[in-house]
Amino acid sequence: MSEPRSVVISANPKSGARSGLGAAEALRVKLDAAGYSVELFTDIDAMTRRTEQLRGEGTLRTVVAAGGDGTASLVLSVIPTDVPLTLFPLGSENLLAKYLGIALNPDQTVAMVEQCVSTKVDLFEANKKLMLLMATAGFDADVVRRVHSHRTSHVSRLTYWRSILSALGGYRWPQFRIATHSGDGIWQDRGIVNWLFAFNVPKYAADISIMNDARCDDGWLDVGTFRGGRLGRGLWHYALVAMGRHRRASSWSQWQVKGLRLESVSVSSQDSEFAGSYQLDGDWGGPLPLEILYTGRSANLLIPEPQTRT
Repeated sequence: MSEPRSVVISANPKSGARSGLGAAEALRVKLDAAGYSVELFTDIDAMTRRTEQLRGEGTLRTVVAAGGDGTASLVLSVIPTDVPLTLFPLGSENLLAKYLGIALNPDQTVAMVEQCVSTKVDLFEANKKLMLLMATAGFDADVVRRVHSHRTSHVSRLTYWRSILSALGGYRWPQFRIATHSGDGIWQDRGIVNWLFAFNVPKYAADISIMNDARCDDGWLDVGTFRGGRLGRGLWHYALVAMGRHRRASSWSQWQVKGLRLESVSVSSQDSEFAGSYQLDGDWGGPLPLEILYTGRSANLLIPEPQTRT
């Protein structure tokens, strides 16, 4: 039986604006020149249908997610877990690609498709939506909310800095109640917090290191929290993270969990702007509450050979 030679590219038209689609098309040409039958889609439903058809025929080699971390999560949520996913990073941060040592390099991508070396990445569900990398609730999630509400085109670092300045003047630092469980289904109340980080991989925006020993293949979610609100305390917590000293702070707590629940307790949940919101894999998720659960499943991602993680 001949090896599968069909490749499906799912491109996010918003990643990198027009240049993103151009890069995805250039990758299609390179894969075609390498002898693969390649189809490029910007419609997620059409991509899903074609993936299922090629998988059923036994000719599908991989699906390529051409976009950012959100694109990777979206594609993985609609394709079977046994279909290998290849990342072609076109987003603003590309945290998963950085963790797996994947660059925006068409030649490297073609080599990954050819070699078919893979790794497993645990899959979590956050409010019934697939989560690959991380979830946070607190100041940074509010920044992402502001970026989301004003987004009209490709998001840049400047877009985030403007939203950070806006949040500094308007964020109310609400309190959240957190509960966790370790796989037995018994929820343990962990008390009141003001900032939450939950990581499946040890990467965060701007190369900030918060939970650098998190692993994507151990079946655990690494959770860290800060207690204490208000602007001054929040800036101090950020400074501790920047200095790598946050784990020694008395206001910091951390656990490894299979599931967590988070709800706002300090303002009305009907006031969605200030009751606290969360972000998933760099995209705004919505207002709290938030529930994250380990699915017991993992995704199959192609990686460079030899594997290099940064």
